[in-house]
Amino acid sequence: MNSKEHVAYLRGLVDFMPKEERETKIYSAIVEALNAFAADLEEQSKRIEQQREDYETLEEDLNDLQDSLFDLQEELESDSDDYDDESDNGFDFEGDDVDIDIGSASIAESYISAACPACSYSFYYKHEDGKDKENLVCPRCGEEFGRVI
Repeated sequence: MNSKEHVAYLRGLVDFMPKEERETKIYSAIVEALNAFAADLEEQSKRIEQQREDYETLEEDLNDLQDSLFDLQEELESDSDDYDDESDNGFDFEGDDVDIDIGSASIAESYISAACPACSYSFYYKHEDGKDKENLVCPRCGEEFGRVI
């Protein structure tokens, strides 16, 4: 029985048992109810401690992720500082937009954004001439749908 059931049993003994039989049974029911409360309290303490440990683990993981993101951001910033505004290697940096020229087409023109109508997953696919009629397949859910041009 849980603690509520023990208290209900105890209430029933007090309310409906004859006075001469009450004392012994009531005292033993009180002890059983207190034991049930102690067990419930111990279980709750264990759950709270587990939640505290889970929270600390999540906090550590979040801090590690944040540190990794800052490191990546610093690395990307230092890599972009290595290039001049217009260098001889084909990179053309104008503000925040990066456009890499490859022949007559740029990378930005050769990839098209798509969103799966089934799961709303956004992804990019490479635009190829002559394949406009073929359907796309969502990399997340596998749903097949038509291209939007």
